[in-house]
Amino acid sequence: MLTIEHSGDGRSVTVTLNRPDRRNALNHTLVTELTTVLQGLYADSQLRVIILTGAGNVFSAGADLQALKQLQSASFDENLLDSKALAVLFQTMMEGPKLLVARVNGHAIAGGSGLVSACDISIASESAKFGFTEVRLGFVPALVSVLLRNRISEADLRDVLLSGRLFSASDAVKMGLINQSVPDKLLDTTVNEYVESICRNTSMEAIERTKALLFANSGKDFESAMHAAIRGNAQARSSEDCQAGIHAFLEKRAAPWATAYDNDHPEPA
Repeated sequence: MLTIEHSGDGRSVTVTLNRPDRRNALNHTLVTELTTVLQGLYADSQLRVIILTGAGNVFSAGADLQALKQLQSASFDENLLDSKALAVLFQTMMEGPKLLVARVNGHAIAGGSGLVSACDISIASESAKFGFTEVRLGFVPALVSVLLRNRISEADLRDVLLSGRLFSASDAVKMGLINQSVPDKLLDTTVNEYVESICRNTSMEAIERTKALLFANSGKDFESAMHAAIRGNAQARSSEDCQAGIHAFLEKRAAPWATAYDNDHPEPA
């Protein structure tokens, strides 16, 4: 259900939801497989960025029809286990140490929009549609409501969750759900340029620390968040990457991660 393709230098990997005949819809098997794959990729010390996308011309069209049918006869405990599996996936995505980029190559509906919401950065083709359509099925968008709390305004949150309407990629940018909307033909170029910039110009250790801090501070009151930030700041200052980055800056030379990237990507003669 997933295909995994590493870049030539091993710094990035593309994980593709590979159920095009089902519009890359989510089911329990795909959810648990994606969780396991991400956890394995997090252990790769060279990997910097994980790109999540869908096969064909759809990112993910939400829940699998078969999964919806099973909901009708499932017990509360069975539904609870299924819900927990999706919650574990979302948490794995948000607290993982690698930068997670959604390459939204087409419609992202319901659970598909949930996946986008759990990524760090999302870049979408301008033809993509988004929507949290659960209420139109008599369902409740419970898990995604948690993901969206700190991402979009209260007004937009109530609009998209209570109406279940579809909206455009440009509207998704305006409300803060995604970062960029680009012409379909420029999607790959834009994503690749962004990923290459991250791989060359940022410290992997600093990315990990920043993600951990953002996740830990989510939902905290100001004083508690600042207290955690103070400790995170102090700890980062003595880290190997921070020391090396400061030395490079003071000596007016490229940071070590930029030098390593350039060595692996020499300019053509």
